[in-house]
Amino acid sequence: MNADMVARIVGPLRKAQERLSASPEVSGALHPAVNVSHFILGSGHAHNFEDYLAGFRGSDIPPLGVFSSQEEFNTWLKTHSLPPPRGTVQMAGEHYTLCYSRVSGQPRLLRLPSAETLMRPGGAEGEDRLWRALDNAHEVLDSSPEDLDALRCAALALHFVHETGCTREFARFLAHFDEPRPPLHSFATREDAEAWLRNHPSPPHGASVLVGERELTVGFWRESDQRSLVHFPKVETPGDMED
Repeated sequence: MNADMVARIVGPLRKAQERLSASPEVSGALHPAVNVSHFILGSGHAHNFEDYLAGFRGSDIPPLGVFSSQEEFNTWLKTHSLPPPRGTVQMAGEHYTLCYSRVSGQPRLLRLPSAETLMRPGGAEGEDRLWRALDNAHEVLDSSPEDLDALRCAALALHFVHETGCTREFARFLAHFDEPRPPLHSFATREDAEAWLRNHPSPPHGASVLVGERELTVGFWRESDQRSLVHFPKVETPGDMED
């Protein structure tokens, strides 16, 4: 996931909001769907979501096997000196993608929705307005493949947030959209941070970490396995500048 992909998802949803502006309650209910891709991009879950999307589409991601239980999968995983970088798993009739914890790097499985349940998640208490608004967005959007794909990606991203256990983090992001995000993790020294980055199976690209008192952004490019911790100077606003 990158900024271009976010723009392709957000654009049609904003168009739907404009077309639904006569119904402010419906238009406003789309707010989480409009911003969920921004959240994922900056949260360190970009690569995990790429795999989740590929697993849902059934393309460009290798199958890892069929397992009867989580225990059987865990046993299989222990036979690998290095965990597989990505892949899908079928277990007890459900489909999953492999992802990695942003901080610990531990592997975990994320359940994929079916095409039939993508827009009808079960047990989403208190989110009925959002999913009804997505139905409304589907009705007012053009039937172009790009618009419909953006709608499906946003819906899948909302499932992803739930499956990764980031619901509260996402709610805080929405409530403080214009504020800097808190660092994902902190390290006492640069050496500690570099060791963590080096040993992580899939570093959380785009997330920020605190090293001492300095905030750094994690960079990870899977194709080349290039890893970095980058400092972006704070952009001062006029109110921050001294006379």
